[in-house]
Amino acid sequence: MSDNTVDEKGGYVLMNAIASNMDRLRQSINALRQLHDRWKDGNGTFINLIAQLTALKSNLGEMQDWMNHAMSEMHPQLLKDMDLLMASCGVLVRNLDNLVYALRQDHDQADWAIKVKYSVGSRTINRLRSVAKRQTDAVTLLLAACKCHTTAQRKILLHKSRQIRKEDASSMSTLVRTSKWNGRCMRALTQISRMIQWFRYLFYLKLFGKQREEPPTEQDYIDAAAAMRSEAIDRSLEEDAASLRRETKLVLMGSLSSGKELIMRQMKVLYADGYPREERMEYTHAVRSTIRVLEHAIIDLLRDTGINLTRTLNQDFAILLHEVETTEPSNISQAAAHAVSNIWHSSQFSDLFLKNFEIDFPQYSPYFAQEIHRIAAPDYLPSEADIIRLNHSLRGIKELRFTWDDLPLHLFNISGYIPDQFRKRWFHQLENATALIYTVDVSTYDRPYFGQPTESQLLDDFATFESWANSPKFAGSSIILLLNNFTRFRGKLAHSPLGTFFPDFEGPGDDPETEARQFILRRFKDVNRNRLSIYSFWVDLDMGDNQHLYAALKKTLQHIHQRKARSEVWEANSAARSSRSGLLSRGNGIAAAGPVSPKRSGTVTTMTNSSRG
Repeated sequence: MSDNTVDEKGGYVLMNAIASNMDRLRQSINALRQLHDRWKDGNGTFINLIAQLTALKSNLGEMQDWMNHAMSEMHPQLLKDMDLLMASCGVLVRNLDNLVYALRQDHDQADWAIKVKYSVGSRTINRLRSVAKRQTDAVTLLLAACKCHTTAQRKILLHKSRQIRKEDASSMSTLVRTSKWNGRCMRALTQISRMIQWFRYLFYLKLFGKQREEPPTEQDYIDAAAAMRSEAIDRSLEEDAASLRRETKLVLMGSLSSGKELIMRQMKVLYADGYPREERMEYTHAVRSTIRVLEHAIIDLLRDTGINLTRTLNQDFAILLHEVETTEPSNISQAAAHAVSNIWHSSQFSDLFLKNFEIDFPQYSPYFAQEIHRIAAPDYLPSEADIIRLNHSLRGIKELRFTWDDLPLHLFNISGYIPDQFRKRWFHQLENATALIYTVDVSTYDRPYFGQPTESQLLDDFATFESWANSPKFAGSSIILLLNNFTRFRGKLAHSPLGTFFPDFEGPGDDPETEARQFILRRFKDVNRNRLSIYSFWVDLDMGDNQHLYAALKKTLQHIHQRKARSEVWEANSAARSSRSGLLSRGNGIAAAGPVSPKRSGTVTTMTNSSRG
């Protein structure tokens, strides 16, 4: 009877211990939630610990419910195990209370010392979480043992619970040692944090130059930091605005086959960051697709003309036919590469290509025909020269920023038709450009315009040039006119007279080449109703790195800047004189007229690029 009384008393003591631990766990969980909300814990440290403690509290509640209804079935060994487990829970809760107390001793401000303190506390939290998990597992096993009616199974569950408690005992000793060390660190960091808050207060006094009756709040510090950031942003915006004012804005326009894509890519290679290896690999398919287009163009030209080829060239022609019918565009056989090279360099095909105006060849066919053996190699990696001469581009507006020696440039490349909604969004950035670079492939003068055999394809270039040159957005700009493929244009004049496509052309005379060039330039000048200054260059963009052309372009841009600076100075002086004259006229009752500003010249300056080849 006495033994049963002792067991019953021990059971009630255990129930009180369970209730006490549950209450302290509830308080610790609430405190951890407050710390989580305060610190805005992003890595889930508090949340994970709260989850483990909540599970432990729930299991303790189930244990308490079982003891309320089955106190008489309590086995002495089970009572002893549960008592030891509650002692471990008590140690866990005491460490939790110490940690919460240490983390709560802070001001509202979060300085680096508090952040380090939080990091130290996080390590303790992780250890507490692992201990809480093991204790939760032990309570779960004890609950299973309590509800188990088989003696053998109960012994197994109690044995597993004891093993967990043995592991937990070593973890508890480690936790106690580290908690003492972490507690000292956090107390020291708390003192450092208070010193930091004092220095922040001194900084606040220096910033605003006045002392408050109450110490500044965190919002005051936030406002002070925001004011400093605002000043820094204003300075940055002023610097950016000054940089944009110094920036030379160029707008690159023309048809896709005019050579403007080559200029854009070549400037990127020469003066910007170029094309790294990874980016060049992405152009492999595009380059080999260009070779396939070249093969089709050769086949179409030979078929349409019906020329009698030599036996060797006939074999090469058969190889090309087999290649385009059986091989993917991304694969080029060495036999096809030899066939293209042989046909291209034959005298028969050279004459056909020079006189051709019906079959569309890739824009830089001579280059790709010359490099076809390298492009057909299995380990082919596109070079920057290959990428520069690709004639494909996405529609829209592309931009490139770089510094050309001491000249900051912002280059815009307009490709294809731009929808109205896109124009409204982007075109304001093109206003007041320093110059429009308009590229034209003059060798297409003998190409039919929309199927009209007697009208030139250049009519489309004239119309496009007219729309851009007379736009109010570019009223203060200059025009750099690049007339590309000059050598081929000159070679075609002998067998394809310019007068065939332009009846108003008066010629040819003693110098048909000069007369043809002057006629084309005059056509561009006639549609320049805004009388913008035009700087023209006759070039062959495919014949080299165009260093001479870019040097001439740079000098042209410098000349444009100097002329614009002189114009601004003249306008400023005119405004000042007009203001003084107005004051005098009001004083004397005489109306004074200001000086008339000079009209801009529409003179076409013709420059021929000397780097053809």
